Amino acid sequence: FATLGPEVREALSERGFETPTEPKRRAIPPLVDGRNTLVVAPTGTGKTETAMLPIFDALVRDNEERLSRGEGLRFGIGALYVTPLRALNRDMRERLDWWGETLDLDVDVRHGDTTDYQRQQQAEDPPDVLVTTPETLQAMLTGEKLRTALEDVDHVVVDEVHELAASKRGAQLTIGMERLRELSGSFQRVGLSATVGDPTEVGW
Repeated sequence: FATLGPEVREALSERGFETPTEPKRRAIPPLVDGRNTLVVAPTGTGKTETAMLPIFDALVRDNEERLSRGEGLRFGIGALYVTPLRALNRDMRERLDWWGETLDLDVDVRHGDTTDYQRQQQAEDPPDVLVTTPETLQAMLTGEKLRTALEDVDHVVVDEVHELAASKRGAQLTIGMERLRELSGSFQRVGLSATVGDPTEVGW
């Protein structure tokens, strides 16, 4: 955890995380460095926090740097968390919300069941972190306001990447991410999986 900033380390202490799990110990340093990373670890070892803590840290630092330069906070979405599951389990949603509230970052969810009002709010006042699905990302790329919001994306996490790697949804996501790159420029890519057949191939 030493590579993370003071705000995130303080939140870790408040959350009761004293010692990092093996995935956190090995993956957080390269993630903090901004490297593209595939995290393969068993269920229950904290892959979500492994990926998101460095990203939350980067967003907090970015906000601090913007304020120190006398600039306003970023308008657009800083990070996308893409999951093939439309309905996040309650525990994961509560965990992401807790980190967002503690670090003064807005975390929101967008999928096929998101109301028109929520969609409009997200377009006019984009969250720092948006959790979405591969299909909804494709739809977002067609909206004028959302395309503007997506120009600020610096990080993309793909959860359950093993479910997408060899599927039609995965091919669609790959195209979506390339379209996103045309809008936002280069961004950090993080894959999460409990198991993959060939990590090298999936990483590519």
